[in-house]
Parts: sequence; structure tokens; C-alpha cells
Amino acid sequence: MKKIILLMTVILAGFTGCYKNIPLENPVVPAGLKIVPLDESGLSQEEGDIIVTAHVKKGSYVLSPRTDEDRYTFVFMINDKELIESVKGIEEMESDMHEEKGEGIHYTFKKRLRLKPGEYSISLKTEDVKTSPFNLQLTGGKLYTLRFEPVYGPIKMGAKKSFQHGVSHSFWQGVRDFNVYLNDVIFKE
Repeated sequence: MKKIILLMTVILAGFTGCYKNIPLENPVVPAGLKIVPLDESGLSQEEGDIIVTAHVKKGSYVLSPRTDEDRYTFVFMINDKELIESVKGIEEMESDMHEEKGEGIHYTFKKRLRLKPGEYSISLKTEDVKTSPFNLQLTGGKLYTLRFEPVYGPIKMGAKKSFQHGVSHSFWQGVRDFNVYLNDVIFKE
């Protein structure tokens, strides 16, 4: 009997070592937050919708190869609740953005969220960076768009995040921050 228990323990230990962390297929949605279809129509005065988009482009390196099968995780944080989504990439050769010219993998996060009216603290965290939180006042019966645009370039330790106009940055240098646009108007740099 002791031999059987010992054998079972060894087998279970072997299976435990083979366990893989499988990426999330569906977003993890915090309580009090509803995800609705992007083309949803009709809003009541008791709720407001916000369409959140973010994207990044990543390069593939010899020591850290990346394919379109690799996932990239976006964490949209609203009042310290996390909406987590791990998305597949799309292999991309060309882009409309100068900073994203060249071969790489493009990842996009896009969700429509339904919330009660009020003030919300919002930030975005990715595998590369976390934006500083900002406050957004939502009114019932309205549709808002919130777009996070990546700022590429080298991250300098201890340096204040600022734009270097006239200096060419590329997705190959990594994401150092995001600019935030509310209804297509710059909201936070």
C-alpha cells in the first residue's frame, strides 16, 4: 500500500511539473463592469458607454523570438478593478504610423464598456509599461471613445517622460508610454 501511495505521489509530482500556464482566451471582467458589442445601439440615461482601444507593435529578436501566435496582455484598470485581456497578434509589414514602419507583430485591444455615470480613475497596464492614472467624468446616455496610442522610444531611468520632437523613434526601441485621446482630442500626454 505504501508503494502505491509513493508511486501515485511521484506520478502527481511529474504531472505538476508538466503544467503550463495557458493564456486567457476571454477577458477577465470585474464586477460592476459590462462588456457590450461594439455596434450596440440605444443608451439609457442610467448608463454610459466607453469604447476603449489600445495597440502596440512588437519586434521579434533572436534571443526573444515573437510570432503572431504569441499573446500580448493588456490590463485596463478602472477604479482599481482590472479588465485583463491577452490578445493574439497580426503579422504586419507596413503601417500608417511612421514609428511602426517595418516587419513586426501588431496587437490590438478594443472593448466597449457600459458603466454607471460618475467619476472613474483609469489607467492602462501592458507587458511594457503602466500609464499613470487619470480621472474621467462619465455622463449617462453618452458614448465616449478612449484611445491609448503608444509612444515608442528608449526608456531612460530617472528621466522625466517627455517627447523629443524631431527625434525618430521606432517600435523596435519598445513602448515607453501611451498618449491618451478622449473623443479624438488629446487628453493626457
